[in-house]
Amino acid sequence: MLPIDLQIIKYYLFEKPMFQQKIKPYFNWKSYQSLEESLEKVEKDPAIETTDFSKTTFTIFDLETTGLIPEIGHEIISIGAIQLTGNKFCRTEKFHQIIKPVRPVSRRIKNLTGIDKHELVNASPFIDAFSNFLQYSSGTILVAHPAKFDIRFLQSMIKRWKLPAYRPYVLDSQLMAKWLLPQVNHQLDPLIRHLGIERLERHHALNDAIMTAELFEYLLKEARKQGISTYQELRPILEQFQNK
Repeated sequence: MLPIDLQIIKYYLFEKPMFQQKIKPYFNWKSYQSLEESLEKVEKDPAIETTDFSKTTFTIFDLETTGLIPEIGHEIISIGAIQLTGNKFCRTEKFHQIIKPVRPVSRRIKNLTGIDKHELVNASPFIDAFSNFLQYSSGTILVAHPAKFDIRFLQSMIKRWKLPAYRPYVLDSQLMAKWLLPQVNHQLDPLIRHLGIERLERHHALNDAIMTAELFEYLLKEARKQGISTYQELRPILEQFQNK
């Protein structure tokens, strides 16, 4: 793998222009235009901020990507999600989609995620997969571990595809763990071990989303014990842990 400075140079000189050239045909697709219109119409419902968590629906999601830095061309190759309303964990309403990347995927990433070449070649493009995810998660609060990574990746991909900005309501279960379980390492693996959550195969977007959902279910109950039961009450607390 090239040093990061050479990766940046390579991306801006060669890969970024090539990416833009390859996605141009998609701009004429009806699905692209439909997604563009959907994002333009998305409006945050302020009522979500003061709705009790017992009546709130959360979309707990995870991404698998070709690397860690979307700003130098790394892409999303899988989205997995599951929803939870209040403290009711519903395993039947699952979302999982493989995404066809524009750039080649390294063997290391294929081995890590278990997504093979055949699945990637036959997968939906990002615009179709994200459109499905947008519909699935509509009207909910997104949750990820850590959310700052997954949301940044989604927003970077959306910008790269020249689509309208995406700014959903978001909660970071990693920050919640820092607050409520300060004695435990805040990475996902140590947390699921600490809480006795069944360990599913890692680096699979849906599996990671399911484990994060079980963790989040526990954290919601603990937050309520602290007198916190709405998004509006929780956000200021989590902001204190962003740089810790």
